[in-house]
Amino acid sequence: MREFIKNLSVCFAAGSLAGLAYALGLWAMGHYGFTRWLGVDIAPYLSNTYLYQRIVWGGICGLIFLLPWQKSWLARGFFLSLIPAGILLLLLLPMRGYGPGAVGLGMMTPLVIVLACAMGGIAASGLLRAQGR
Repeated sequence: MREFIKNLSVCFAAGSLAGLAYALGLWAMGHYGFTRWLGVDIAPYLSNTYLYQRIVWGGICGLIFLLPWQKSWLARGFFLSLIPAGILLLLLLPMRGYGPGAVGLGMMTPLVIVLACAMGGIAASGLLRAQGR
């Protein structure tokens, strides 16, 4: 039981790092004009509220790193990041009125979301690898 709680804590912390990497990656893509260049209307403002929400939800999503994975840490980070990306694109953003895949923000929105989530997933997986997990 103690080992499970330890793994739970480590995965939550790695997920929090993933949330921070996702938030900063998405902010940077908007701030430096990458999203505008793709025709996507996403350019978040960097604030405490923006960061806090993504760090906490990242920690919760980090619990998916409890799933067993035998492949490389890079592949683990990318493929497990597709789960929160799918939730964003197929559930959360359409509920806000942006349509399936959030294409109401631009046709390339799925690419931007997958890239931002991949940044977070790979950062979290790298942290877990550095800890020997």
